[in-house]
Amino acid sequence: MSNRDYAKIQIDTLPESALEKVIEFISFQRYSLGLFDDDDDYLASIPGMTESIKEGLATPLSECVPLSKVWSDV
Repeated sequence: MSNRDYAKIQIDTLPESALEKVIEFISFQRYSLGLFDDDDDYLASIPGMTESIKEGLATPLSECVPLSKVWSDV
């Protein structure tokens, strides 16, 4: 049995709640190997990322954490 076949069988045995992490890992591997055309394609492949980015863009700056609190050396 090939690694690909084994992985497919194992994915079928996982609960739905675990599949998001598997998909995220696959997306990262594809990015690491240069299989995406650009960063936008990579980010769009991560479950929920597009919605998260849109939500962040819609959030007023007054509700955001100041950069100095995230990175104190910036």
